[in-house]
Amino acid sequence: MNSGRIEWNRQSWPATGMGAKEFGRTQGRRSTWLGEVAEVWRRWCAEEEPGLAVTTSGTTGTPKHIRHSRKATAFSVAQTTEALDLAKGCHAVLALPTAFVAGQAMLIRALIGHWRLTLVEPSAAPSWSENVDFTAMTPHQAEGWLKQGTGSTNTLLLGGGPVSSALLRGLHASNRVSNIWEGFGMSETLTHVALRRLDSIAALTAPFVSLPETRVVADARGCARIDAPGREVHGLSTSDLVDVNDAGSFVWLGRMDNVVNSGGVLVHPEEVEQAFHTICPNWVNDFVVYGRPEETLGFEVVLRVQIAEPGRDLDHAFSTWRSQLKSLLGTAKTPRSVELGQVPRTDRGKVQRRTLP
Repeated sequence: MNSGRIEWNRQSWPATGMGAKEFGRTQGRRSTWLGEVAEVWRRWCAEEEPGLAVTTSGTTGTPKHIRHSRKATAFSVAQTTEALDLAKGCHAVLALPTAFVAGQAMLIRALIGHWRLTLVEPSAAPSWSENVDFTAMTPHQAEGWLKQGTGSTNTLLLGGGPVSSALLRGLHASNRVSNIWEGFGMSETLTHVALRRLDSIAALTAPFVSLPETRVVADARGCARIDAPGREVHGLSTSDLVDVNDAGSFVWLGRMDNVVNSGGVLVHPEEVEQAFHTICPNWVNDFVVYGRPEETLGFEVVLRVQIAEPGRDLDHAFSTWRSQLKSLLGTAKTPRSVELGQVPRTDRGKVQRRTLP
């Protein structure tokens, strides 16, 4: 049977243990990311345990070492390929680092599914030269791909952060992707345990639908608790605030540890960011909403922007944005302050709110 193949830098290797050995020997020492690909590839083909091992980014706390068995990993892979109708032999692009769960899962999907997998160096603006069947990116990567990258894909899976309306409009207008999906999951759940299809802007308010044999409920705090026995996940408590409906699907509200208590009003920064996306001018490179200690309110909501063009009338812009956000969110949720500054992100594009003052 065709074992599939892994491609990099106009070269190709069979997706087997021998291919992993040769790839590691000839390419693995060229860079850290290629070495990580080689090691994940080798371990899976050698049938070693754990099947998947990662260290979390530490964006919301102390980094954790997480290990998943081969059985659980294979179950996760099967769920994704079935849910997204990814046939054996499909052509996919790996643009995510294999140091993290989503990248490792993509590589293992290719090995199990006998795919043709093209490797792309992980970056904020990935590029490839062909039309492929499938790829997965973070929203931050997808924004860079649209602005600076090349290539197209039939199916795109987004995860690792909220998808903005501006990004989704750009993806639909680009004619570079046919089917867009968003996943809800984490390292502890072995990638996504729920999906929603983003076929319109309205879909950004639609619920996520749990994958088969997976159950998501809200605990006493309103946070998701996850059971996914096939992935060996039992009663996993999270800090993700959710609104679960009677059918078992759910709307993601934001991270509990991001919530800003401003004068007794609980503000989700993700909601404010989603609103700002609808009015954000193209000369703003990046932005983030966070809570800053304030004597009267406890915390005030702050919008920080990172701009591409100096010399703008920022006072006027900031005043206009606050007025527009008040009409969208109401006074209590509108940022009291708008500031200029860098937006700290991890190498995966996740905002590091905890590093902000």
